[in-house]
Amino acid sequence: MRKSALVTLIVAIVLIVLGIGLSIYGVYLTSPHSYYHAYNHGFVAYQVRYVTSAVAGAGQGALTFGHMLFNGGLVALVISFILNIRHDKEDKEVKAREEKANRAEAEKAKAEAIDAKVDENPSSQSPEGN
Repeated sequence: MRKSALVTLIVAIVLIVLGIGLSIYGVYLTSPHSYYHAYNHGFVAYQVRYVTSAVAGAGQGALTFGHMLFNGGLVALVISFILNIRHDKEDKEVKAREEKANRAEAEKAKAEAIDAKVDENPSSQSPEGN
């Protein structure tokens, strides 16, 4: 796995965990301090929400920020997978090029070996040695 894909994966996991944590904290702050009233009159239906304290407003902010962090983590996770897939494709291409170069090098060495003459005992074939 490429370093950038690994770092992006770690950032994605951290963002997702922080997003879930902030969302839970926001729900914890908001729940006991807000009231909902739903009105339904035929075709028209609407809902009114009353926030009774400043803590509930902070909880709503934490909840919203938690959702943003969670969504950012999901985006970072997708980016990490894309980086990893691209890296695997590049590795396959590099390996194919290396194999092709190795085959060409082996064929060249084989051709040179066939063309080369090996003189095992040079003194026996020279006229001076007889």
